[in-house]
Amino acid sequence: MHLITIRPTKVLARRLGITVPPVPPPVSNRVADWCAHEFRFSRYRYLIFCNTASLCPVVMLATGVTDGEKLMMRMVGGLQTCLRGGALEQQFQQQILPAGPALQWAPIPDRSVLGSINELVFLAKWDLAERDDGPEGLSRRLAHTPMSALGMNSPERVFPTLGR
Repeated sequence: MHLITIRPTKVLARRLGITVPPVPPPVSNRVADWCAHEFRFSRYRYLIFCNTASLCPVVMLATGVTDGEKLMMRMVGGLQTCLRGGALEQQFQQQILPAGPALQWAPIPDRSVLGSINELVFLAKWDLAERDDGPEGLSRRLAHTPMSALGMNSPERVFPTLGR
């Protein structure tokens, strides 16, 4: 059975009342392994979900997310919306959707992943100030960003290779 793994930041886990085990559980599905972080811009709270291996970002509004179950539902809905079209949708259909509601919590693996997420948040805030085409457009633009943690490759290029 495949599980969806969500790795919330410590601040987000505390705010939502999520207990994250200190030792990471084994992850069998790298496509369904996502980090979650919350940030504010203007008067709104946003969530950014990043695939742990590819750093593929999905940005969603955080309105109404008050616990772990709602966080998971927002993530799956965001993935379904933002990964529509092409190889990324195929990954969602084959690797994430069948995992269903089975969920495990895990800590963020290391500081380089957290640093990359913070870099994406910085870019997201800049983009939100300059454009207004919603979380889906923002997520797609961020996915084109070359990331040093990926050897200057972009998340949109790395993510489709995870299921192979």
